[in-house]
Amino acid sequence: MVNLSLVLAVCGLLVFGALNTLTTKIQFTMTSIGSNGQPQLFAKPWFGTFAMFVGMSFVLLVHFFMEARQRKHAGGVMDQASKKEPLLNAQPQVSEFKAFLYIGIPAMFDLVGSGLMFIGLLFLSASIWQMLRGSMIVFGAIISVFALGRKLYAFNWLGVGICVVGIVAVGASSLLNSSSQAGGEHASAAESHKAMLGMIMVVAGQVVTASQMVAEEKLLKDVCLPPMKIVGYEGVWGCLACIFVVFPLVYAMPGSDNGHMEDEGDSLVMLENNSSLQALVMLYIFSCATYNFSGMSVTSQLSAVHRTMLEATRTAFIWAVDLFVYYCVDSTINFGEAWMPYSWLQLVGFGLLIVGQMVYSGVIRIPGAYYPPPAPEAAWESPASLRSPFSPMGQFQPPPPESSSKDGVVDDINF
Repeated sequence: MVNLSLVLAVCGLLVFGALNTLTTKIQFTMTSIGSNGQPQLFAKPWFGTFAMFVGMSFVLLVHFFMEARQRKHAGGVMDQASKKEPLLNAQPQVSEFKAFLYIGIPAMFDLVGSGLMFIGLLFLSASIWQMLRGSMIVFGAIISVFALGRKLYAFNWLGVGICVVGIVAVGASSLLNSSSQAGGEHASAAESHKAMLGMIMVVAGQVVTASQMVAEEKLLKDVCLPPMKIVGYEGVWGCLACIFVVFPLVYAMPGSDNGHMEDEGDSLVMLENNSSLQALVMLYIFSCATYNFSGMSVTSQLSAVHRTMLEATRTAFIWAVDLFVYYCVDSTINFGEAWMPYSWLQLVGFGLLIVGQMVYSGVIRIPGAYYPPPAPEAAWESPASLRSPFSPMGQFQPPPPESSSKDGVVDDINF
């Protein structure tokens, strides 16, 4: 019998996950009248980061609504289904206020990592950007070894190596296509420099996100809260940090946005002057919340194979939409993507990233390689394994098949 709720959750994960990336890129390509009275691109990566955290904060409302509904139907007792919701580590448990404070530190890593990746998205196509986030597996593996004492086996390192080759292929395709698309030597160099800057920003963001794994394992091992509440609290922290720290900081720094690195007052004016942009930002916030909710609905019901293929399907869907927009809608739209001379190299890199992830996680087994016994199912119930499916900047991927951590916490490795 078909599990309708799971089918809907999987569809939601794919649709809203892809929508998350596409709406972000489309925002950056839209124009509106700014505070200077001139039309300009809405290239506001830090505002996009703030909108992401707003979407994550809305998950709290969903959590409280579901909690109230369960109590009402159960006469004040939580429904048994909610008790099966993955918790972090049941013992020992810290107070909820202290847990909220602990969550603030990983949230700052998420803030910086997301901001860097959004800056990178300004200069890259949505498909290249999505694929380059596969570099998380490389940095996550390295950090897990040196910072957490994680033991990786030969097949893990082989998977990492395959992913490195895939990332290099994707990056090379972006640089080569940028050079071939631009007219003239100087224009070609300028486009290549922009593509390189975008890739550096995305990879730097993945380094920060991999570091977030360490902070979560160190700080959240004693936290026992429902995943939706953890995501919501991280969203609240991100919103507060953007309003009181990031926005004043980027306004004070010199740049090309009315003399500032980013002028959020100008962002509000541009939103006010473009109803389509308003609708797109609201759609993005909605997709953040629904992506989180869909991810939580399927995380405990899918195998490693399903999880890997779901994320690969999401990336392929984003690329397909870009190609469709260019060839079937309007080739002049900035977020559309043409099939370029070196797009075949991007396709090869994408395939290598999928294979590398499957080799790393043990889905594809190497003949003659040693594979440790599978980790117990409880190992999935950890801060590291819970965050990445839910954060819009995270990915929905399996950890290695065994964890050497004494706390039974698995790696937060994403594709």
